[in-house]
Amino acid sequence: MKEWKHLSFDQRKVISSGIAQNYKLKVIAQSLGFDPTSISKEVKRNRIATTTGLNTPYCNKTSRWPYVCSSCIKKYNKKCSLTKYKYDAKIAHRQAQFNLIYSRKGLDTDSASFKALDDIIKTGINDNKSIYQIKIENNDSIDKSITTLYRYINRGILTTKKLDLPYAVKFKKRKHKKKYEYSNNKIDRSNHTYLDYLSYIHNHPGIYVWQLDFLGSIRTDNNNILSFFLPNLQFIILGFIKNPTSAKVVSFFDHLEERIGFNAFKDLIPVILTDRDPSFNDINGICFSKITGEERCKLFFCDPYVSNQKPHVENMNKQLRLFFPKKKSIDKYTLNDINQVNQTLINRPLRSLDNNTSKEAFIKVFDEELFNKLF
Repeated sequence: MKEWKHLSFDQRKVISSGIAQNYKLKVIAQSLGFDPTSISKEVKRNRIATTTGLNTPYCNKTSRWPYVCSSCIKKYNKKCSLTKYKYDAKIAHRQAQFNLIYSRKGLDTDSASFKALDDIIKTGINDNKSIYQIKIENNDSIDKSITTLYRYINRGILTTKKLDLPYAVKFKKRKHKKKYEYSNNKIDRSNHTYLDYLSYIHNHPGIYVWQLDFLGSIRTDNNNILSFFLPNLQFIILGFIKNPTSAKVVSFFDHLEERIGFNAFKDLIPVILTDRDPSFNDINGICFSKITGEERCKLFFCDPYVSNQKPHVENMNKQLRLFFPKKKSIDKYTLNDINQVNQTLINRPLRSLDNNTSKEAFIKVFDEELFNKLF
């Protein structure tokens, strides 16, 4: 038999014709390729009463197949006081379409379950968690799909509103009075351009590429947050730098090498892609080890004003805004606060990693000893 699907108008005409010719239920079902139970339910569900009985409203014959009076010898007898039924394909199809639409309205849950769902979503959003993370962490309690949860939010059914979600609203086009001009534009970036980067990864397929960027802060802040992101594993290392300079960025990478060693650094961080922020201008300082003097990584720069050449770290910066809102000072945070956010980010289950965390992915690809050295 075929799997269940909605009957078409033509199939209902076959049912109506079969009933009129007094065919058995099994014969009609086989001609349509449906289970007899499905045909039986269709007729009983969508039959219509042509007359209503007065004293004895229901007839025992209409409580079984064919559930209508088509084959009854008394169907034209005006003296019959029982309720009479018929199955009309056109009316049945119209009624089925109405029931299909009406049955999909409302919420497929009871009030207690809905209240529990609403509380779980609201608590998760208040903890800066994504809908996906909330669903994965509460899979036993939430029996709705992620798409359904977003639909509830968009329709305003839940306490959580669309404005509570990061980047769920449209952006207003910004007015740029003049472009930002980087200082030290005379830096020689020969062999370190974006075109050089494309050539390098073409000749070294599958190589890990880390993306580097600053989160950005308000003018009065002294501190800034450095985002160092590995897209393959959705793995991030955050730095907290006071009054950022090229020397302090170099110091960030020197400390990384001191913790994990030259060979591990070279294996873990073969390529870095970043923008043309003046703090990233010390190419030799970033690329060469202070311990051995050897090259430890390759550094490439995106083209000016083309941030989408490093989209992954840009997207991660948007996620960081859950913890460090725009136009708010980050000077009030400590290094310990930054490390806690870092741990939160790498311990989230991610759809792109098949519900694993980026920490688990990192340990699987490299090892736990290297992870422990990093953190």
